[in-house]
Amino acid sequence: MAILTKSKVPSGHWYRSDGTPVHKLPTADGRGERATTIGDARRLGLYPSVTSILGILAKPGLEKWKLDQVALATLRTPKQAEESEDYWCNRVRNAAFDQVEAAADLGTMIHGALELAMAGEPYSPDLRPYVEPVLAWRDKVGIRIVEREIKLVNKEHGFAGTADVLFRYGQNGIGILDYKTRKTRPGEEVVAYDNQAMQLAAYGATYWGEENVGGLLAANVFISTTEPGRYAVVKHPDVARDWQAFRMVAALWRYIKGYDPRQQAAA
Repeated sequence: MAILTKSKVPSGHWYRSDGTPVHKLPTADGRGERATTIGDARRLGLYPSVTSILGILAKPGLEKWKLDQVALATLRTPKQAEESEDYWCNRVRNAAFDQVEAAADLGTMIHGALELAMAGEPYSPDLRPYVEPVLAWRDKVGIRIVEREIKLVNKEHGFAGTADVLFRYGQNGIGILDYKTRKTRPGEEVVAYDNQAMQLAAYGATYWGEENVGGLLAANVFISTTEPGRYAVVKHPDVARDWQAFRMVAALWRYIKGYDPRQQAAA
C-alpha cells in the first residue's frame, strides 16, 4: 500500500529596500509560488530578515529536541515492507513535526488576535483566554503603542524584518515588544533565548536609533498555548550588548552566504 507524504522545504524571509516582503516569487510556469532563494536576493538586491540571519547560529537545545522527536516518530511510524529507506525516513521526519505545524497554526491565530486587539479591533472570542491577560498587563504598566507590525529596513547593516510593537512609557521611556507562543508546564519558569534578545535589539536599534539602544526596554511576551491565561514578560537587561552581538552575527552571515545586500544597494 502506498503511503502519501509531502516534502517540507525551509524558506527564508527577504525584503525589498522599501520594506516590501518578498518571501515568495512566482514559479517559472506562472501557476504558483515558490520560496525566494539567495540567488533571487542577489538578482533583486533583497535584504535578509533578522530571523534568517540568526538562523546560522547553532541551537543545541533545539537540535536535541528535534532528534528526540524523530526518534519518537520512528515508534509511531513503522516501516512498511514495500517502501524504501529514503521514503520511510522522509515519512518519519514529516510525522515527527506534524505537532509543530499544529502548534504553529495556533500560534499564528493568537498572534493575529493580539494584532487586532492592540489596534482595538474585534477578534475571535475563542482566543480571549490568550489575549485578554496581555491586554490587562499592557494597561496596567501604561504602555503607549507607537507602531504595530511595522516593516523595518536597516540599510547600514544590511537586514530587515517586522517588529510586533514599538512603544513609549513614562515620560521618556522607549521600548519594543515581541509576542511568542510557547508550550509551558505548571510551575516551570519561562525563559528567553539569546537569539530572541538579539532580534529585539536589531529591531530596536533600527527604529529608535543605535545611539538610544542602551536605554531601550526590550521584552518578549510569551503566551502559553498549554495553560490558557498564562503569560510571561521576559525583559532583556543589556540591549546594547545584544545589538553588538547581532551585528557580529550579521557580518558572519554575509561571509558565509557570500552576499552583502549593502553592496547590491550601492551598485
